[in-house]
Amino acid sequence: MLVPDDTIAAISTPIGEGGIGIVRASGPHAIAIAEKIFFSPAGIRLAAVASHTLHYGFIVDGNQRIDEVLVAVMRAPRTYTREDIVEINCHSGIVPLRWILNLLLQYGARLAEPGEFTKRAFLNGRINLNQVKAVLDVVKAKTELGLETAISHLTGRFSALIASVKDELSRLLAQIEVEIDFPDADIEPGSQQELLDSLISLHNRIEEMIARGKEGKILRQGLAIVILGKTNVGKSTLFNALLQEERAIVTPIPGTTRDTLEETIAIDGIPFRLIDTAGLRCSDDVVEQAGIERTKRAKEIADLILFVIDRSLPITADDQHLAADLTGKRVILLQNKSDLPAATNNIELDGKWEKVYAISAQNGTGLTALKKGIIDLCFSGAIPERSGILLLNTWEEDLLRHAARAISRAIEGLQTGYSIDMISEEIRTAYLASTQLQGIDATEELLDRIFADFCIGK
Repeated sequence: MLVPDDTIAAISTPIGEGGIGIVRASGPHAIAIAEKIFFSPAGIRLAAVASHTLHYGFIVDGNQRIDEVLVAVMRAPRTYTREDIVEINCHSGIVPLRWILNLLLQYGARLAEPGEFTKRAFLNGRINLNQVKAVLDVVKAKTELGLETAISHLTGRFSALIASVKDELSRLLAQIEVEIDFPDADIEPGSQQELLDSLISLHNRIEEMIARGKEGKILRQGLAIVILGKTNVGKSTLFNALLQEERAIVTPIPGTTRDTLEETIAIDGIPFRLIDTAGLRCSDDVVEQAGIERTKRAKEIADLILFVIDRSLPITADDQHLAADLTGKRVILLQNKSDLPAATNNIELDGKWEKVYAISAQNGTGLTALKKGIIDLCFSGAIPERSGILLLNTWEEDLLRHAARAISRAIEGLQTGYSIDMISEEIRTAYLASTQLQGIDATEELLDRIFADFCIGK
């Protein structure tokens, strides 16, 4: 795969009003292009300055000063892309950022594609494919735990795990090749059992990585928790209480919530997508009907449902109908308004509940226990160790499963007397999957899939 030899530029900070904005250029002509639009009151020439230095001056368009800036000059190979990089630190705002970027493009740079700075870092050998993905995980981290996990990937933890698997597969292949090439050679007694034990150990290690990746998927995406119930049972009050802010409008009038509301919350460092919904009831109001349809769609995508009833009122036919409609879902039953005298209990309501809590969304009673219960359901009662979580993309999980299946077939072959050639092919299949996971055999299509999720400027 060819490494581009042109110079790219992009805005690397969010566009909007703020203290500092950064326009970045990378490539063989980055410094020369930047010098054409940089004026230094001290007469400094960017082409002559030392690497990794910062210089005060102005960006100019002809005789017109555009902005007062600090320009960082970083020379290859000790840069993010292993190319010459210039970063122009200006005042953040749409006009100065775009004007400076347009000047760089006018003098020979090309607008960077999404993730192209990181792609060049990969193509130039500074980071591997797993670290590329970790960069995106760092940018998109929703909690401190998610950030810590992404940073551990960025420093190569997952790469080291894959490298150890690949090296072991390589060793086993070499051992088998000796047996194939020299069938009359004396093979040490127990070597076949040693091979079987090694394959079983490798299979278990890969399966463990897949399992740890499922926990990482929760960190990256967040589970969808949908609050359901009939009107006026306190769903929006609960939504606000869990968010600890007045996000949803709360009134005594039934049908106040006409749409789904979604926010991200963190419970013990784990992100969750919390979705408030319109109360389910028969209504002639066209707007409320639309909200109820959205509630039904939200129920279908829910990883966990918080089904809220009003404990201070008797169970109604509507409650029973809604409960019956939740069959097959993971549901926590919440008996809200526990601060009022109880008129019902969950025994009167038919349904299969993961857990049942008496709460008061109004004064916060029971919410601590509810949060702990949510974590219990997601992680069997224990938050995963920071060092144990893996952030796997779909393609990584697929390759790991592909390797695990190949090793499983090799194990079965050894146990049932298959030829050593067939066993060797299965181990080779697993080995090739491990090289793809390291990015050694990465295709252009795979790279396009990975970098499509990056923003321009990263």
